[in-house]
Amino acid sequence: MASNSSADNNSYSSGQDVAFAVMYSFIVIIGVPANCIVITIVRKTPSMHTTTNYLLMNLAVADLITLIMCPGIYDFSLNKVRLDKTVGDFICKLFVGNAVVPITINVAVLTVSTIAVERYLALVKPFHTGLRLTKKRVPYVVALLWTLAVLSCIPDLITNTIDPNPLSTYPCKRPWSLDEYFHHKGFIVFTGVFFGFFPSIVIFFCYFGIFRGLFITNTICATPEGSRNTALEDQRSKKQLFKLLLWLMILFCLCTLPFAIFFIYLTAIETTTVASNRECLFFVHRMVRFLLIANSFCNPLVYAFQSSNYREGFKRIFCCKSLSERNK
Repeated sequence: MASNSSADNNSYSSGQDVAFAVMYSFIVIIGVPANCIVITIVRKTPSMHTTTNYLLMNLAVADLITLIMCPGIYDFSLNKVRLDKTVGDFICKLFVGNAVVPITINVAVLTVSTIAVERYLALVKPFHTGLRLTKKRVPYVVALLWTLAVLSCIPDLITNTIDPNPLSTYPCKRPWSLDEYFHHKGFIVFTGVFFGFFPSIVIFFCYFGIFRGLFITNTICATPEGSRNTALEDQRSKKQLFKLLLWLMILFCLCTLPFAIFFIYLTAIETTTVASNRECLFFVHRMVRFLLIANSFCNPLVYAFQSSNYREGFKRIFCCKSLSERNK
């Protein structure tokens, strides 16, 4: 995703590069264990074996792989390394060139959209049982999400290769860069629309429908007539649910849309404009890419740890560990 021109890499050891390396290191160090905790809580808590939590676990798996394969770390550590063709192509496809990370990012986007649809059907259309996602269907849905993500990233898998130019400071060539994007405009527009704008529309529609049911039509979490004692609890549950949904929309839009908008913008302007504004565009590119990866760091914090069930699961797991260590 980063530019691999020598002009962009003359100052790879600059303060900006170090700052991005530190930022990436922070989200990896915190995000990897956070996603592992989410996976552990769902697996070890029978009461959380629900469709939504299974989807959240799939999201955590995708985010975990994204952070482990985080290209920002490898960009900084391997930017001056020259590799032969076979080893170089392998390293570029697996780590630096981002052939794997787009798959897991697309899985995360599809999973977030599926969660939005699942919550919409459960809360807004509770009597449409034929459309309900059941626990038996979850494995098939998850397999479908991963299959679609892999198929959508075939151009990434094919085109991420070692850069044969010996003068290039950065070793890999890839579609999501200022040097290569104009060779892959169709692929970039397709990815931006179907994994950026379209999921945003789906998520907005689903969560607006839930918001409407909570506060306008009062068909979700409605208080039965004459039940004054439950009115306060009802309002509290509505506020908590609305707060969570609001955070989900903000997080997705802030982390995912900028990357899609940036590259679709690049496809719409002349290459001469890109060349004349290369330094500024390269910095913007690095920022939107960081936000895209940071989404995998934020997801477990917003999706899981705002839930009382996950907080209780977290306490239960670590309390059990501390008690077992004391008894040894």
